[in-house]
Amino acid sequence: MIPDLRYLVEDCEIARVENATLSHPSRWKLEVGALDLNTACLNKLPQAEQSQAAPKTLAEWQSMLPYTWLTIDRLTLSPWQQWQGKLNVSLTPSMQEITYQGEQVKVRGTLRGQSLTISEFELHLPQAEQPIKLAGEFTLPLILDGAPVQGHAQATFNVPQIPSLVDADLDWEDNRGQLVVMARGNPDPLLDLPWQLTAEQLTVSDGRWHWDLSGLPLSGRVGVKVENWQQGLESATISGRLNILTQGDAGKGNAVLTLGPGKLSMDNSAMPLQLTGEAKHNDLILYAILPAQFTGSLADPQLTFEPGALLRSRGRIIDSLNICLLYTSPSPRD
Repeated sequence: MIPDLRYLVEDCEIARVENATLSHPSRWKLEVGALDLNTACLNKLPQAEQSQAAPKTLAEWQSMLPYTWLTIDRLTLSPWQQWQGKLNVSLTPSMQEITYQGEQVKVRGTLRGQSLTISEFELHLPQAEQPIKLAGEFTLPLILDGAPVQGHAQATFNVPQIPSLVDADLDWEDNRGQLVVMARGNPDPLLDLPWQLTAEQLTVSDGRWHWDLSGLPLSGRVGVKVENWQQGLESATISGRLNILTQGDAGKGNAVLTLGPGKLSMDNSAMPLQLTGEAKHNDLILYAILPAQFTGSLADPQLTFEPGALLRSRGRIIDSLNICLLYTSPSPRD
């Protein structure tokens, strides 16, 4: 048994292993009491040199796998400690199985050749009454350098202000597909997003959305472009456009929300946006020119309006309206 093993990158502890035991009853069996991984140290890892050899295929990697059982009683990935759980992995060259069980998340999947089956995925989000559930089948590429080449996945979850469960259906083949999200009992999709994927960017074009906000039906179209998606969220550049159609006594209203180009980050987002246009409901008309900046972490975001932001209304809003304005000057003399 190895009671304690630490791996450091410079002065950053990227991994700590506790109570590791290796045996060989009928195949290799590695049991670990706890494994703590710190993602903050990843950017300190040395860059790997580019290999001139042809990349190995998925089948070649699988043929190299030893017959192994792996058990980690407590796997923790910082800074997402709330998702910690127990990991079980069974490896053979022909089949790889994984199960993960935590208080907030459950995963069960099997890989046979290029065919990946997710038989169970259950995620409990804070303050959500029902967990997100997902199942699907995917065909992985011969060389693991991109997204699966085809697949089908279904998910079920709750959305605030929608009393029924929501179902999502994702289909794709080669480099294009479609995501459809529908509330049960409603024939109009909440989201209908045709998308296309290349090595450089993910594009959603001519998407449609629909939302019933407290009796006010909203709908419109959406387009999104994500560049450098393979480098992860922190390196991706996101831009998009979403329009919002409304209906009032004075006719139809149309407002447009423009996003980016910018980035969304778990630590430090930097996304410019602007809402321009008008919205109508009954005899109320709202006019908006609202440039803003979306900053901060995705867990605790901040929205700051830029100079020149303007919101005007015409018509009756409510019987009484109390407004409190807070102004913070950039100069200590003001």
